[in-house]
Amino acid sequence: MAKRIKALVEPTLLVWARETASFSQKEIAEGLGVSVEQVQGWESGKDHLSVSQLRKLAKKCKRPLSVFYLPEPPRGFQALRDFRRLAGAVTQHYSPALAYEVRAAHERRLVAIEVLETLGETAEDFQLTARVTDDPEQVAPRVRERLGITLAAQNRWGDTAKGFRAWRDAIEAAGILISVVSGAHHQIDIDEMRGFAIADRPLPMIVVNGKDRSGGRIFTLLHELGHILLGQSVIENSLEPGTAIPAPDRAIERFCNQLAAATLMPRDSLMADALVASKTPLRTEWSDEEIEALARRYCVSRDALLVRLVELRQITAAFWQTKRAQYARQRDEEEQAEEPSTSFAPYRQQVLGYIGRGFARLVLQGYHRNRLTLSAVSGYLGIQAKYVPPIERLAFGVPA
Repeated sequence: MAKRIKALVEPTLLVWARETASFSQKEIAEGLGVSVEQVQGWESGKDHLSVSQLRKLAKKCKRPLSVFYLPEPPRGFQALRDFRRLAGAVTQHYSPALAYEVRAAHERRLVAIEVLETLGETAEDFQLTARVTDDPEQVAPRVRERLGITLAAQNRWGDTAKGFRAWRDAIEAAGILISVVSGAHHQIDIDEMRGFAIADRPLPMIVVNGKDRSGGRIFTLLHELGHILLGQSVIENSLEPGTAIPAPDRAIERFCNQLAAATLMPRDSLMADALVASKTPLRTEWSDEEIEALARRYCVSRDALLVRLVELRQITAAFWQTKRAQYARQRDEEEQAEEPSTSFAPYRQQVLGYIGRGFARLVLQGYHRNRLTLSAVSGYLGIQAKYVPPIERLAFGVPA
């Protein structure tokens, strides 16, 4: 029998890799086909795993093998630890899938900054900041002006899928990276993560969950933009601040929700709408057709519109709760009636949605200016070299 070659690595690296990937010792043991006691022995330094086992561990934790031979764990940003969490979720265990997506997003942002430095350029400065004590109604017009989104253009979009693409493109053009976690290899339950923001500048980043409906993704996108204005990196699994969280956290979440709503549905425009003007505030109920028509006009979900109307004291909270329950039932019935689907968008669309058009364009710019090799480009984009041309055509809007 061949002698087992031991991997002489620092035990602290094994602990670091497991914890940052959000695995328990039991999960590592099951993945490598060993006992929990063996994993404990490796991490305490009492025993050494083999090189073969180290390769399996690196693959499971999605880390390059070389990182395990560092003298100590990398310092600086630690996935998940640098994010603000709402009280009540502190003890919640992050799934390995979410831990990976947070780390991958952070690494893409660092790559983008490095590519900019290689090109001798500086990132677009989003410029806007805010404080939680600011009035969202006054901040929202500044956001729209910075993004260049007009009401006329918004009214022409027609559906939330187009609306999400338009808001995403505008936010990316203003210097914020955006990623959509979706596709065959990137799946996170919507109950665990609706979105998150990396608020560091330059090139802050927003990640939204592709499992959400397009109307929900729009609101999450603008909500996370609010966190960037506040300078807060945060992971969201709910956009509704409950009474269980401390007052300061509730104030932050209310600000981001109100900013998102005020940006998507400007108060003066909404109040001047003929349909809104025809109603008696807090007394007249709305038909489903009227709600749908007004939501379509602003390219938002029905739920987002009703929340905004409650804020503006046009409908009662009781009416909103009734409609909310009705829409939830309708969604459940629609999902149950739908045939389970295993199909996904074409591969190049999956890739571009995941890495983000802004990131892809930046990396491809480095290639065309002979600052990055094709190998480096394919590595940064996470694809084989043969897929670079179709991704490039899609990123720059060139017909196939």
